[in-house]
Amino acid sequence: MTKNKAKRLRSQYLKTYSTIAQSIRLMKNDDVSLDPKTYSSGNSFFKTYVKYFKGAHLCTPIACYKRDDTIYKTLDGKYIPPYHRFDDGQFLLMDNTLIMLENPYGSSDAPLWIHADINGKNNPPNRLGIDVFTFVMTSDEELVPMGSAGTIYTNAEQYCNPKKSNTLNGFACSKKAMEDSNYFEKILSQTK
Repeated sequence: MTKNKAKRLRSQYLKTYSTIAQSIRLMKNDDVSLDPKTYSSGNSFFKTYVKYFKGAHLCTPIACYKRDDTIYKTLDGKYIPPYHRFDDGQFLLMDNTLIMLENPYGSSDAPLWIHADINGKNNPPNRLGIDVFTFVMTSDEELVPMGSAGTIYTNAEQYCNPKKSNTLNGFACSKKAMEDSNYFEKILSQTK
């Protein structure tokens, strides 16, 4: 059963990454700014960005991650990740993937974070590094998994370790999930 679940998660992870990367290519092709800091307000980038996903729609409160939700957890399952990292626009894709943005509006050097709950909020486990992953838009407008060189959370021992407890644990798992074809099987066997 774990192998089947791992295979489904890996497939959905790769599909989601591809979908997000395609949206960025489409924006580049249309010569639309990918720099959230060039937009007039904190959510105006989000309003432009969502248009680049076929069939995407703004989610209802039941499908979105809200400030008072306790449904999302860190990789070890002990903490709720900091909500302010997910609060700059959310929408659902046709396959129920929940996309959540952390927009650096007003910050001179912070990159755009694109989080994806690859199976949707209403499908557990809703844990960073298992079914919730973070991608970063680099300064040269490339999409990379969090944990990659140049991203803020590169220390996998601290930020992608089911044996560690901190409110950011799981953010660096995106890189591992991208590079290791057996990542999901390994992480499912290590977590409850």
